Amino acid sequence: MTDPFDDLRAGGPQQQAQDERQDRELSEQDVEWDRLTDALNDYGIVHVAPGADPDQPGPHDPTDLFLALWSALAVRLQEAAVVLLLTYPELAPAAQAAIARLTGREADRARRRYVASCALQRMWRTRVQITLGVQPLIPPAYLGELGLPSLDDDLGRATLLALARQEESLYGYNAWAGYTSLMALFLQEIQLKGWGRKAARVS
Repeated sequence: MTDPFDDLRAGGPQQQAQDERQDRELSEQDVEWDRLTDALNDYGIVHVAPGADPDQPGPHDPTDLFLALWSALAVRLQEAAVVLLLTYPELAPAAQAAIARLTGREADRARRRYVASCALQRMWRTRVQITLGVQPLIPPAYLGELGLPSLDDDLGRATLLALARQEESLYGYNAWAGYTSLMALFLQEIQLKGWGRKAARVS
């Protein structure tokens, strides 16, 4: 026999529905995290790791992977697109192709993270190349439409500073601290053995 007070103790039908919705969202985030971190690991990006083996593999085509990262629910996955691009500058066309498939705020933030990647690479190019070897420059894009200065100004620092000020005004967070912290993490993580070494299935 059903206890008539069960709903009250659980917070009522509305609370139950809210709890179920939150559980679904958490589950979706977990699945997304496991799939995308597994795919990143296959590219030798190992600062993130799946919590469990994914039921389905993540995207290995670089355009599909960038698209999934740019639009991911977790900010750390969105930022991982910057790390992927810094590790493999030759994938810039795939990153831009993915951005072209986005709209609205997702597209805006993806463009900004692409520009940040360009600036960060130029600012710390010597240190990155000591570990990863000589790399091509990530080609500039989106500067005009975002109203940002040239990447040639102060080795990208002027671009990143202007970008960070825009993002703080638009989105309310300290983008400069976020990007420089991400770069500090990247410079530390690329010292790890096997960083940037692709698995056979994405070679």
